[in-house]
Order: sequence, then structure tokens, then C-alpha cells
Amino acid sequence: MGELETRLMLLEDRVAIEDALLAYYTAVDSLGDLDGLVDCFTLDAICDLRDLGLQKLEGHDAIRDFFRGVFEDMTHHAHHVTNFRIARIDGDEAEGRGYVIGRAIGRSGLKVFVHCHYDVRFARTKAGWKISFFDEGSLMPLGDEVSDLHAREGVG
Repeated sequence: MGELETRLMLLEDRVAIEDALLAYYTAVDSLGDLDGLVDCFTLDAICDLRDLGLQKLEGHDAIRDFFRGVFEDMTHHAHHVTNFRIARIDGDEAEGRGYVIGRAIGRSGLKVFVHCHYDVRFARTKAGWKISFFDEGSLMPLGDEVSDLHAREGVG
């Protein structure tokens, strides 16, 4: 492959990786697109939310079950993704880091507001780039509403 083709492939990969991440957040904010959300991940993906006091999810079934509960418990979600930086693309693997400000309102009236960082690893699959590892943690102290959410859901 020539230099121009290599550079073009790198640019296409960067756009596809960013699209894979944005597809995840779009599906989360839909509060209903479980298939679209799960499709953002590899079959053996890990979604580690323990830094938020939630669970470490392994594989499509665990991810689907967790977000089914989120979708049932919430009336509104808004995630504002920012400063995403791809740190490495190496063949069929990539990784990056970014930040998100998230707000949610639960059916019970509970309101959640978080500032988080996320570290993500991606894998190139036959269906395109997918998330193979997602680790989200808080940048700002989590308020009591997050603890209340965890207690109410029995999560943690």
C-alpha cells in the first residue's frame, strides 16, 4: 500500500472510530434502542462502570440487561461528548479518551448530573469498528442522587 493509501485509510479509520463512539451515546440517549446500543460493542466487550458505583458488564447479554433497566427507569437522558482524542490506531485495534457531561431524569423524579471521563478501546470487525472496552469514571464528585439511584436500582 502506498503512502497516500495508508494516510487515507488512517483518516477513514479515525472517522469510523469516532462514529462508533457517537453511535453508542446516541443509542444511550434514545432510551429505547437496545439493539443499536448493543451493536456498538464486540461480542466479548467489557463495559466497566464501577468507578461510578455501578457494574462491570461483560458481553452483549450483560450490556443489554443493564441498559434495559436504565431505559425502563429513565424518562430523559442527555450526554454531551467532548474532547475525544484517538490516542492510538494499530492495525485492527485503537484506543482513545474523552469526556462527557451527562444529565438524566428518572421516572421517580430523581435527577442525575455527572462529569465523566471515558477510556475506550476499539476493534475492527467485519461489521466495522466496535467498542471492545469502555471504562467510565467521574471527574467531579458524584452527588447523593447517584447513590440514591444505585440504592433504588439495587446496583453496585
